[in-house]
Amino acid sequence: MSKKNGENAIFKPERKYPGFRKNVSEYFAEFSNNTGIHGFKYMGEGGRTILEKIYWVSFFAVSLYFCVSLIYQTWLKWELSPVLVSFARSPTPVWRIPFPAVTVCPETKSRQRFFNYTKAYWDHLDQNITDEDLQKFHTISLVCDDFLDREGNLTTSFQSLEFLKEAAPSFQDMLWACKWTLMNETCENFFVPTLTEDGICYTFNMLDREELLTNAVFLHGDYMKHGRNSEGWTLEKGYPPNSPKDTFPRRAISAGAKAGFYLLLRLYDQDLDYVCRGPVQGFKILLHHPAAIPQVGTQYFRAPLNQEMVVSIKPDMMTTSEGLRNYDPRRRQCYFPEERQLLYYKSYTQESCNIECMSNYTYRRCGCVAYHMPHRENMDICGSGNIKCMIDARNELMSRQVNQGIHSQNQELEEMQVSDCNCLPGCTTLTYNAETSQAGFNWQKVFQSFKTNFSEFPGIQMTRLNIFFKDQQFITSERNELYGQTDFLANCGGLLGLFVGFSFLSIVEIVYFLSLRLFCNAKKFGRHYWSGSPELLENDAYIHPKSK
Repeated sequence: MSKKNGENAIFKPERKYPGFRKNVSEYFAEFSNNTGIHGFKYMGEGGRTILEKIYWVSFFAVSLYFCVSLIYQTWLKWELSPVLVSFARSPTPVWRIPFPAVTVCPETKSRQRFFNYTKAYWDHLDQNITDEDLQKFHTISLVCDDFLDREGNLTTSFQSLEFLKEAAPSFQDMLWACKWTLMNETCENFFVPTLTEDGICYTFNMLDREELLTNAVFLHGDYMKHGRNSEGWTLEKGYPPNSPKDTFPRRAISAGAKAGFYLLLRLYDQDLDYVCRGPVQGFKILLHHPAAIPQVGTQYFRAPLNQEMVVSIKPDMMTTSEGLRNYDPRRRQCYFPEERQLLYYKSYTQESCNIECMSNYTYRRCGCVAYHMPHRENMDICGSGNIKCMIDARNELMSRQVNQGIHSQNQELEEMQVSDCNCLPGCTTLTYNAETSQAGFNWQKVFQSFKTNFSEFPGIQMTRLNIFFKDQQFITSERNELYGQTDFLANCGGLLGLFVGFSFLSIVEIVYFLSLRLFCNAKKFGRHYWSGSPELLENDAYIHPKSK
């Protein structure tokens, strides 16, 4: 070569630079020779036939397909069912939970000696009733069977509802004797009047209304008011560590009949009414935790007249681990207290949410609310003329919730639809399952045996209740993570390692070959040669630009 071509001419035949495809092929061969991913070594290894490479590419694709499918199924399980319900590691003693709140409702809604509802019913049908009795009849009909009267006013007032309390069996007549464990006290110290869908009832061991209801609720009368604070107890956290034995809400010190609640109830035969509530007379009993609003119309057991009822309680408690707190409530299917603030109730429970939702829906549907529902001051109270509307509103709301639940079951990966009420259970729930037995209560024979004169109580009918915990301890259920983030990554890593030998360092290796190593090679050897293979550098097939 002459000097015209430059003084620094190299006396070697110049060759053409390798093309882009050649560079990529060599670089992939180097990566496949060094990576730990199964099968890649044979795909990029030099000297292998096309058939061998197709063989390994095919099996790698099949393995990758099964691996991705199983990871997808694992993700679905984590996404749709992240909660596992299991039993607690150790039993819980009964003194750590409150004794159940006991709500007692008489089946007699109007004492015959005070207001004869049966006579008013027939006088109304015969159109031979005074205006005053007709108004009283419409008012009492609000707590009787809903088909008896639907012709009254569309709305009523709380002043007229005071008649419900006057007509119902009085506190002193109905609750005769009470005993809590070894303490004999008057029933006035235990019970507080409660306004329920079953009329005037009386509740033992329930929180005061100042701790249950918000300022948005219009309060009338002294219902649910006893003025005693809970002394730190909450449904989620239970009793404070330093709470004394005799605290509120009251708790049992042991299991068994001697550590329970004894109650003697009475009614008078001449006051019983068989038109308002039908043939079954006596009392409805509901057991619930102290922070729950009693719904006697849906959950109760009966205590008939002249019978002794023995009620043994088996608590059922559900808690939720802190590991689920960061999950969406619809994924874990429960609310922590701070996650859902109700308008009428200070603490969230599913029962309170359902009552509030029913109240709001009834008001939108009928322009008024039932007398027992929480409401604001400017809301009207439904009269007997709106009984059908209230029933229709209740049935419509329940039907809508069922239809929305069915629809959400058909949504596999879509976000679960929120119902009108969205009343998920609380993340901490406490229920009391009752096992009852009964026998004839021959109190007349006892009075005669002790030569006690009971002629001063003509027509008296009595019922005795004994309520206690069945066992000293019980097993708590707990919601836990089925798959946490660590579990999900471990499952994915196991599947990737099983099918393709993939690991976290494989990701680092791929990133390294696509970024840092590529950049360093290009900087060291030039952009025309990526791999910088020593074997190729010794080959004189081309002249590296830097050697010129």
